Amino acid sequence: MNSYQPVESKMSKTVFWLTVSIFVCIITISNMLVSFRIMDTHVTYGALTYPLSFLLMDILSEKYSRKEVLRTLRFGLFFAFITSVFIVSDPRIAFASILAFFASQFLDVFVFYKLKEKFPSLWWLRNGVSTSIAQCIDTFIFFHIAFLFVLPYYDVFMLFLFDYLVKSVINLLDIPIFYLIAIKTYNKIKFFR
Repeated sequence: MNSYQPVESKMSKTVFWLTVSIFVCIITISNMLVSFRIMDTHVTYGALTYPLSFLLMDILSEKYSRKEVLRTLRFGLFFAFITSVFIVSDPRIAFASILAFFASQFLDVFVFYKLKEKFPSLWWLRNGVSTSIAQCIDTFIFFHIAFLFVLPYYDVFMLFLFDYLVKSVINLLDIPIFYLIAIKTYNKIKFFR
């Protein structure tokens, strides 16, 4: 039986701004890549990069208070919206991304902390379940706002379905990364303190 018990630390300004910056880069790059399909399939390149934003928030949620993580999300949301509006060629994608991002990332943090409270030693459960639920909501909202009246509904639904399947596989692959960063090595790295 794993006796791991999460301990929350105070987030430094360095970690806050570094995380916001990484978050904005992930979202902006994903917003650019979502317009391109992988080998003419219903999977976009954005499905490969966007899951990193959930991994990043879950790592923060493991070590910092909900208040600090939500503050980081709000700043990340604001700056990601600004950069997406100016960098992404289609404003509909930026708008859809921010709405989906707003709903899903806050849901991810909420579910993560609820599971953390109920099952403190089951780190893999909170990481896997919170991200799976939030990514489903995110992907559904995004594709329906971004492409509903642009593409036939069959294509919109298939984009949602296949992107979510890819994100789910990446989510499973992220669980060991979450463990290595948030559980195993966190206390050994001074940078995060």
